[in-house]
Amino acid sequence: MSTQAENRKVVDGFWGDLEGGPPTGAELEKWKSWFADDAVWEMPFAPEPLATSVPGAALIGHFVDWFFESVPDLAIDSLVVHDTTDPELFILELHGKATVKQNGNIYANTYCTHMRIRDGKVILMREYFDPNVVEQAFGTELIAEGMSKVMAAAGLEVSQ
Repeated sequence: MSTQAENRKVVDGFWGDLEGGPPTGAELEKWKSWFADDAVWEMPFAPEPLATSVPGAALIGHFVDWFFESVPDLAIDSLVVHDTTDPELFILELHGKATVKQNGNIYANTYCTHMRIRDGKVILMREYFDPNVVEQAFGTELIAEGMSKVMAAAGLEVSQ
């Protein structure tokens, strides 16, 4: 099997594990193992105070804990994966919808995502999305609380 085909299996498995919504408990811990230790989750257009980059599998894990806890009914209602000429890089188009648990707002956003896979692990997740949708659904205060929770879980302080 080619490198691209092997890497595509990782992409398909990563998203397939989310088909029933965000995993919890042991299933969530297993899902986090898709990320390489030195992985980076980038969100270049993230509204402040949401991080534009989450480096390392451990911090990504804390970020995912907060996000999935906030949107426990997250559903990916469309997903298209595009192979590229680079066997490690995949471009995805997807739409997700959920209710923000803390405030009852609907979060529905469209994403263009770059995933880079190496040695069976996600090493880069770069998501482009509408920051206004994030801000309207979550609100600045909830995002700030979430980022503080993520950093505290990682034993880090958030600079004000």
